[in-house]
Amino acid sequence: AKQNTVEREIKTEMEQVDGVTVKNTTEIITDKQKVNDLKRQKRDAVKKENASRRKSERQAKLELKAQRHAERSKLRKAKAEHKAELKKAKAEERAYLKRVKAEQSHEHRRLEAERTERRRDNRRKRGVGGWIAAVVSLGCATLVLSSLLTLSLFTDYMEMGKVNTNTATSQRSFYDFVGYVDNIETNMSKMFVSSSSEGQQKILGEIVLQSNLADVALSELPVMDESKYKTSKYINQLGDYAKYLNNRLIDGYSLTNDEMSAFKELYRVNGELKKILSELSEGLGENYDFSQLSNNDSTDKIITSLNDIESNTMQYPEMVYDGPFSDGLTGRTPKGISGEEINELEAVEIFEDIFSRYGLGKIEVLGLLNNGEIECYNLKSETEQNGEVYAQISKVGGKLIMFNAYRDCSGEDLSEAEGVELAEQFLNSLGLTEMNCVWSYVSGSTQYLNFAFDDGTIAYPDLVKVKVCRERGVVSGIDADGYYMNHTQREIKNAKYTVEEAREKVSKDLEIRSSALAIIPTGGGNERLAYEFIGDANGETYYVYLDAETLKQADIFKVVNTKQGRLLI
Repeated sequence: AKQNTVEREIKTEMEQVDGVTVKNTTEIITDKQKVNDLKRQKRDAVKKENASRRKSERQAKLELKAQRHAERSKLRKAKAEHKAELKKAKAEERAYLKRVKAEQSHEHRRLEAERTERRRDNRRKRGVGGWIAAVVSLGCATLVLSSLLTLSLFTDYMEMGKVNTNTATSQRSFYDFVGYVDNIETNMSKMFVSSSSEGQQKILGEIVLQSNLADVALSELPVMDESKYKTSKYINQLGDYAKYLNNRLIDGYSLTNDEMSAFKELYRVNGELKKILSELSEGLGENYDFSQLSNNDSTDKIITSLNDIESNTMQYPEMVYDGPFSDGLTGRTPKGISGEEINELEAVEIFEDIFSRYGLGKIEVLGLLNNGEIECYNLKSETEQNGEVYAQISKVGGKLIMFNAYRDCSGEDLSEAEGVELAEQFLNSLGLTEMNCVWSYVSGSTQYLNFAFDDGTIAYPDLVKVKVCRERGVVSGIDADGYYMNHTQREIKNAKYTVEEAREKVSKDLEIRSSALAIIPTGGGNERLAYEFIGDANGETYYVYLDAETLKQADIFKVVNTKQGRLLI
């Protein structure tokens, strides 16, 4: 009974917990199960919701991945199509170039066959040598093979800052030039105390050599020609006049008072030039940067001194004599140019047609310039493959008188024979088809060539000088001024004597390698028909020329190796 009473009390307390009346324990248990069921349902709902969300995310990722895969496939396909198009374009380009090369090769073989036939008909053996002194008609008393495209106002302008920018080269060239001028002054002074013809000939021969070397050194300075034109003219005229006097002595004449007076004037000018150069050398100091010459800064010490010389610092009377640098030869009319005058637009079209394969950019017309006696349009363009291209197109007739393309040329991929063929093809494209390579000289990555007009007789006055870059396999320079100044239809009479008769007059000590009939300049704008004999004696190479009408010696030259290149003296 007591226990039942206690149970009733506990049951009553449970029924009143937290103010909630619970009828009995069974009902409390039932409510808890409901709560647990609700919680379980809620957890199941959450799990189901999470599972559904994860499934949606997975589906979205799969769709995104599929989209990206489709985009990548599309991109790969586009790249493959583009690559195929490029490959097709390159194949077409190669095929085109192959066809062009085949056509050029065929044309070259045809022209070569014609030349061979002419040589066979003429029955004469020709070497690769040429009458190098013919270059005097182009503004150079002797050929300096390491500097074929020099002594031209526009060429030197084009070379400014493009060719001889090497500091060591510029420094060496400057001090070489100073030394040669000093040597010239010393030798010229000896002429005034020499009393024998033989002694004077030796002195004059040395002056010719020193003036040639001085001119080469001056031409290698990367300075615009307008800053060194008069200096170059004086050096060339001095060497040319010394050669003229030497030839007079060889012919048995004595030097006249007028000739010695002119020589004294040149000696005075050389003294002034030597003084200017000596003061300049002392003022440069050890820290002078020769690489800045290419900037053509008018405040530069060397350029300032050269400009002072141009501003009439050196004055001497006109030199009129029988020589290629005689002042009496100015004002000549070009023989090889005819036709109508062209305007600037037509000059641009000609420029574009000639250099279309050089990858031209914008073409600029720099104005008109009188290149000697030929008035020309000056043009330039920046190319992708060949650097800047400068050219002169004649106002009359629209002929390419000169051009240079500048870019570093260091490789030696082209053979000498390939260089000759390339130069011939370029000349053919200009309409110069009857040209024969009379000299080829390779210096590192550059090949220098001389072509003379040849219709059976080599016409050395009609000379074209060509420069080829052996690395890129392109013609990088041409000077046709001499050709267009002298080329004309000549009436060549049969020589009075045969080549066999002429050969008998050549020294027996000369081992003759080749002979040819040639037209050579004699100074004063005159020409003569001569037999050319090239041969060796005592390990040296000589060029001997005999007048075809008298068999008297017209000239003789010897190949001399110098640090500037090979000279013919």
